[in-house]
Amino acid sequence: MENEELYRRAQAGEAGAFEQLHKQLANFIRSIALKSCRHFGCTDVVSASLLEDLCAEGDLELWERIRSGGYDEHAGKLTTYLYPFLRGRMYRYLETNLGVMSLSKDEMERVRQAQRLYHVEGKSAEEIAAALHLSDEATARLVGYNTHFLSVFDLLGSEEEGDPFERLLSDRQGASSEQIIYQKGCLELLEQLFQTLSAKDRSILGHTFGVYGYEKLSADELGLREMLSPDGVTKARKAALEHLRQRYPDSALYRWRRAFRKMRDV
Repeated sequence: MENEELYRRAQAGEAGAFEQLHKQLANFIRSIALKSCRHFGCTDVVSASLLEDLCAEGDLELWERIRSGGYDEHAGKLTTYLYPFLRGRMYRYLETNLGVMSLSKDEMERVRQAQRLYHVEGKSAEEIAAALHLSDEATARLVGYNTHFLSVFDLLGSEEEGDPFERLLSDRQGASSEQIIYQKGCLELLEQLFQTLSAKDRSILGHTFGVYGYEKLSADELGLREMLSPDGVTKARKAALEHLRQRYPDSALYRWRRAFRKMRDV
């Protein structure tokens, strides 16, 4: 029986259909797990336990995709639909459990170089691909890799220093009552500022950072949801952050932080 037919039956609640679909997709899930390991620099023999963990993550994602019912048979094969979700979940697992240090030294240097050209020097993906002698797909992957280039630092103006939300993101012991009030106010007012964005910008940023009720998605998953290419996802994130930054000087958050600094300096 074809995967698409089994998907329909599994979604209708037929337990046997899910078991059969899972069996038919086992090698597909395993191949994504192996590719994910290679992407993270695990070029040696992959440990059986790590591969088993990644396949388990893939199994869970398969179940969640069936439960969500987001697949449209007219849009393509089931495996084409599932691939970015499965890979995204495995990438997140590896990022959490291995971290960027699991990338090879050369791969990490390419990531940093591509992101520096894009975020700092403002080069287009095409210019970066030409400069680094990479394909467009490889360039988009490097630029979209989950590093610290995309963060609340982007809210800072050129005249400001430091991280505007370092206190609300930290978990230091012994915070004073004044600091606790300040952090709480920043969080509440940041959400108000976030809600002034367009629905698309809220979706892009919400799914990128996993905040305000949005599920955190990988670049592949976000691209599938918003019908964007990997490069398009990166550009949309950058544009949404710019829109947020433009609203910041006229926001209650800006006034709250400014008033707090003045009171602290008295």
